[in-house]
Amino acid sequence: MNQFFESINNFFAKIEKIFLVIGVSVMILVVFFDIILRELFDGGFIWAKELAAFLMIWVGFVGASLAAKENKHIVVGIPEKLFPKKVLPYVSLFASVIIFTVTILIAYLGFNYVLETKEFGETSLVLNIPLWIVQIIIPASLVIIAFRFIGIGIQIFKGKILSIGAGGKEELTQIEEDK
Repeated sequence: MNQFFESINNFFAKIEKIFLVIGVSVMILVVFFDIILRELFDGGFIWAKELAAFLMIWVGFVGASLAAKENKHIVVGIPEKLFPKKVLPYVSLFASVIIFTVTILIAYLGFNYVLETKEFGETSLVLNIPLWIVQIIIPASLVIIAFRFIGIGIQIFKGKILSIGAGGKEELTQIEEDK
C-alpha cells in the first residue's frame, strides 16, 4: 500500500514539475514581450496581465503542492524549539492530522465555490474563459496537499522524519547520525 501511495505521489510530482517549468516560462515570456511591445512599439497584449495573474495562481498552488510532497513547505519552527526530540514526532503527527483535516475542509468549501462559479457561468474579463477553470486549481491542489500530509504522517510514524517541514534528507541524515 505504501509503495502504491508513493508511486501516485511521484506521478503527480512529475506532472507538477513539468507544469511549473511550462507555467513559469509562459508567464515570463508573455510579460516580457508585453513590456517590450508597450515600451518600444506603443502596443502590447491586452490579455497579458490577466494570463500572467492566472498562471501565477496556478504556479503558486502547484508549487505549494510540490513543496508538501518534498516536506519543504513553510512551517513555523516553534515546535522544534519548544519540544524535546522525543516528543517532537508526536506533536508533528498531531499537526499533520490537523493540517490534513483543515486542508480537506477548505478544499471541500473551494469545490463548492467553484461549482457555484460554474453554475453562474462567470468568465474572465479579457480572455473570456470560464473562471471555474482558473479556480479549480485551488481545491484540487489542496486535496493533493492533504493526502501528502498523510504521507508525511506515515513517515513521522515510521521514524523516517522527526517533524513536518524539515525537508526530509537533511533531517534523515541527522536521525541516522543520532542513532
